Amino acid sequence: MPRHRWSIACLLGFGVLVNYFDRVNLSVSHAALYATFGISNITFGYLSGAYNWTYAMCQLPVGVLLDRFGVRRVGRISTLLWSIASFGAAVTPSIPGFFAARLLLGVGESPTFPANAKAIGLWFPSKERSFATSIFDASAKLASAIGVPLIGVLLLKFGWR
Repeated sequence: MPRHRWSIACLLGFGVLVNYFDRVNLSVSHAALYATFGISNITFGYLSGAYNWTYAMCQLPVGVLLDRFGVRRVGRISTLLWSIASFGAAVTPSIPGFFAARLLLGVGESPTFPANAKAIGLWFPSKERSFATSIFDASAKLASAIGVPLIGVLLLKFGWR
């Protein structure tokens, strides 16, 4: 993939950017979720933890799946799950549905960093891997810096859903 590798690196960076927006969006939406569902701080804690539980539990199995089925197949399935989870969270009328969407989001996003590392290893020569890796790693830091204010503006303009 010599011609397209930098486009792929930027696409991986964009995926990490969105991934991290998903991580901060719940904290920005706390008051809106309380107003919509009447949740307690404990319930909010469970919703926050749901994503992290499945994300952490899927890290090791995802490595095996990536080695067996490849970055493209696992990445496509991951993106599909991630999209279904995001859509499900937006349309659910209940806390159990929202909780399930957060669990699925953790599953869908768990391949991101292992898949990105594998893709960089496969598609870049060794002398370019550090810079390519820094693109998606920097996206994680950038997303944390701009995610809260950006999502806050979107929340005010369009609502939490």
